[in-house]
Amino acid sequence: MLEDDTPLVPVVHDGVIVGGDESLALDRIDGLDTRLLGLGQTCRRLVDPVPKSDFTLLQATGAPLPIQAGGWAGAVTRVQGGLVTGWARNLRRPGQDCAVIAFDDSGTVAAAPARAAEGGRFVLRLPPDVTGRAGPSAVTLGIAGSDYLLEHGQITILPELAHPVEKPEIMPRPLRDLGVRIKISTPNLKEAPMWGDFHFANSLAASFERQGLQAGVDTADAWYSQTEHQDVVLTIRGRHRVKIDRSRINLMWIISHPDRIPDEEYEDYDHIFVASDIYVAELRDRGLESVSVLHQATDSTLFYLDPDITREPSCLFVGNSRREYRTMVKWCIETDVPLALYGGGWEGILPSGMVRGTSIGNAELPDFYAGHLMLLNDHWDSMRDNGFLSNRLFDGSGVGTPILTDPVAGLADVFGDAISEAGDPGRFGTIVADCMADPAPYLERARRAHDIVMTGHTFDHRATEIAMMIDRIAARRRFAT
Repeated sequence: MLEDDTPLVPVVHDGVIVGGDESLALDRIDGLDTRLLGLGQTCRRLVDPVPKSDFTLLQATGAPLPIQAGGWAGAVTRVQGGLVTGWARNLRRPGQDCAVIAFDDSGTVAAAPARAAEGGRFVLRLPPDVTGRAGPSAVTLGIAGSDYLLEHGQITILPELAHPVEKPEIMPRPLRDLGVRIKISTPNLKEAPMWGDFHFANSLAASFERQGLQAGVDTADAWYSQTEHQDVVLTIRGRHRVKIDRSRINLMWIISHPDRIPDEEYEDYDHIFVASDIYVAELRDRGLESVSVLHQATDSTLFYLDPDITREPSCLFVGNSRREYRTMVKWCIETDVPLALYGGGWEGILPSGMVRGTSIGNAELPDFYAGHLMLLNDHWDSMRDNGFLSNRLFDGSGVGTPILTDPVAGLADVFGDAISEAGDPGRFGTIVADCMADPAPYLERARRAHDIVMTGHTFDHRATEIAMMIDRIAARRRFAT
C-alpha cells in the first residue's frame, strides 16, 4: 500500500504479472482470446499471448486495474543496505505520480511513491524480513501499473554485506566527503536526554553516517565552538536563531512552531525543509522558492513491529503538563478511561498516584508504546493549525500501536484513515471504548500506519533526501565557480 491506502496495481513485464490477488482476470486483449497461466510455485502468472497495448486487469472486488504498455522511464541510482533510491516517470503523463514496487518470488515486499513534482524521485526501504535473510535476497523493482522494470532494478542483497552483488550506477557524491553539523536548541548535553530534539537529531546523524556523510550534533552552547567537519549546517529550528556562515551549505528543517521564525531568517539558508505540506504552500505563496516538504520520521532501528508483544488494555499518554490540564488526559478522567500517564509537572493538577513516572528514557519508549492498546497524542495549537504532524505519530506507528490524536490538518494526506482523530469528549470516549472492546480493527489500521511509515518516513529516508539536496547545492556551487 502507498500513503493514500490505494491498492497497488501489479507490474506486467513481458506478459508476466507480478502482484495482485488470485482473483485477477482479463478480457480479450488486442482482439485475441487471452488466458492466465500460473508459473510454478511463484506468485507470478503469464498473460498468453503477451499483450502489446494498454489493457485492464479485472478483480473480484474493487475497481479494474489499468496497465499502461510503454511510455515509462526510471532507474535505481543508489543501494545502501536495505535503502534503495532512484527515479521513475510516466512519459505519457508527465504530471502524474508513479508508484515503485519491489518484489520477489513471494510477491510485493515494499513500495514507495515517486512524485512527479520532485522529478520522480523515490526512496524505498526493503523490510527486515528481506534484508535479514540467512541467504542472498533477489529483489526486482518496477513501476506499478506498467510493463516496465527499472534500469539497474534487479538487485541481490547479501546477508553479510547487505549490498548488491552487481552495484548499480551510483549518483556521485560531492568532490570530497562533507561533514554535517546538526544544530539544535537543546541548551547543553547535561539537559539533552530530556529533550526530544536531541534524540531526533542523533537518529538523523546516525542515518547520515549510513549514507557516507560525517555527522554530529551541536547543542546550543556548542553552536559556534565546532569548526571542523562543518561543511553543511542543518538547523533543526527551535527557540533561537542560529547565526549562519554563508561559506557553508546552510539548511533549515522546521519541525514545529513556525510562528517563531521571522521572514528574513529564511534568507540565511540555501534550502528550507518543512514538516508540513500546508506550511510549504504558505511559504511559497510568500515568495520563498527553495522550500520543500520533509515530514518528521521514526528511527527504525528503535521503533519496529514486534508481533509477539503483549499489550496492556489501557491508553498511554507520555507528556508533561505544560502547566495545564491537557485535554486528552482530562477526557480520560472524565470518561473513566484506563490511563497509563508518564510526565512531569502534574503536581497539583491530578490526584496523587495517577502519574506512573515523571519520564521515560528514549531507548525505553518503543516498549512502552508497543505495550499499550492505544497511544494518545496531541499537538501545540500552532502545529495543529499549520499541519505539522507530531513525531509521536511516526514513532507510535513504527511499533504498530493504534493512535488516537487530536484533529490536525494534513493527517489524512500522510496516514489516510490509519490513525483515529477525536476533537470532543464524546467521540474520544466512543473510540477508546470501541478499541478496548474490539481491538482487532484498530490493530489492523495500526499495521497499515506502520507500513506507511516504514516505506517512506524513517530517518534513513530523510537522510537520503537531505543528502540529495546537499549534492545538488554542492554541484551548483562548483559549476558557479
